[in-house]
Amino acid sequence: MLGRLAKFLVGVTLILAVWTAVLAGMAFFSAPGSNVAVFTSPGHAAETAVQAGGSLEEFSSMIAITRSDAPGFVGRLYGAGAFLVIDARVVAGCRAVLQRGRRMLGG
Repeated sequence: MLGRLAKFLVGVTLILAVWTAVLAGMAFFSAPGSNVAVFTSPGHAAETAVQAGGSLEEFSSMIAITRSDAPGFVGRLYGAGAFLVIDARVVAGCRAVLQRGRRMLGG
């Protein structure tokens, strides 16, 4: 039983790691001017986006939605301290699911 659980957890971890790598890789191929979501350490999201030359669309403590028309923007975001950069539409989709869940739970 424990062996099956361990295999399952390893499998889930691998799937999540590959999915995250694909999302991060896709950001490098986003069109100039597209919104990207930048994940940083707490309190540095806006600073990281601005330091990389992006304009802020919205931000919180750890996530900034930003854009830039200049080539190499995603690389500059990582250079400025981003942990992860993905297409902002993914974050918008997750946010919509969370909001719907809250409404269903009465929150």
